Amino acid sequence: MWRIAFGVYIAAALSAAAQVGAIPGRDLLAFPLGLTAEAAALGTQAGNGLWNPATVVLDNDARWRLSAAAMTSPTAISVSAQVGSVAGTLKSTTLAFTFARAAVDGLLRTDSDPQAIGNDITYSTIVLSLIAARRLSRNLAAGIALRNRSGRLDDISRTGIAIDAGVLAEHLTRLDVRAGASSFLFSPWAGNRERTSWLLAGDARLLGEDSTRTIRGGYALQVVQALSIEHFAFVSARWGPWEARGGPVRTETYGATNWRGRLGIAVRRAGYDIGISREESASGLPATYHFALSSVIR
Repeated sequence: MWRIAFGVYIAAALSAAAQVGAIPGRDLLAFPLGLTAEAAALGTQAGNGLWNPATVVLDNDARWRLSAAAMTSPTAISVSAQVGSVAGTLKSTTLAFTFARAAVDGLLRTDSDPQAIGNDITYSTIVLSLIAARRLSRNLAAGIALRNRSGRLDDISRTGIAIDAGVLAEHLTRLDVRAGASSFLFSPWAGNRERTSWLLAGDARLLGEDSTRTIRGGYALQVVQALSIEHFAFVSARWGPWEARGGPVRTETYGATNWRGRLGIAVRRAGYDIGISREESASGLPATYHFALSSVIR
């Protein structure tokens, strides 16, 4: 039943957008892909640069970073996503390639009744990113990304180019403040074919003197052009290799407001960062689950 309802929603609401030239699949990027309950503009754990190009910056003693992430959902709606990234250093500049794909499987093609006919409806998007970032000072990093996004809705397939930039400031003041800002899918030449996201986030230490035993709190804002506004207030607690994160998320879309929860657990051990998180969904749909793994080669 969920799959039929979801299929009707997608086919009805987005086929109209595709007909006027929009690249299909933009709404699939509303999920926090590649993140473990992190603010998108501060998402350094996986370091894939999908949301903020500055987050790919490697430490001076690191040569490579490999990362992979996946999102799954109950088979009732069959939403899935994968993110992969490889980053290396060249003359103090970090260069990275990131691949992201999101899709809905099992969308049934129907006519005048719920009985399925023909093949399933294809609904997916792929984002390919070439990223360059470097540390401008001890506390500030910046990056740029050239992106190609393609999307497909049934027999409609379109592609567009975007260029994004981001900054990340860390270890500011005695409270160890972090702040990040970036664009996502900025392509003014595309007109109504693409929707740009603007991301801002910041957090600071609330308790603890050691970065490995601390409690932090912060806020993130994500505005998607002419579509939605997302507010995320979060708290993280770290004890040694373990870290828990989470908080409430409020989304405003076309005048409707939705509240949901975002929770995650991360562990750093033996050169690997592993994260698992849960994202509640809007409109009563089941939650999605996210897994991320990254490793730095020194």
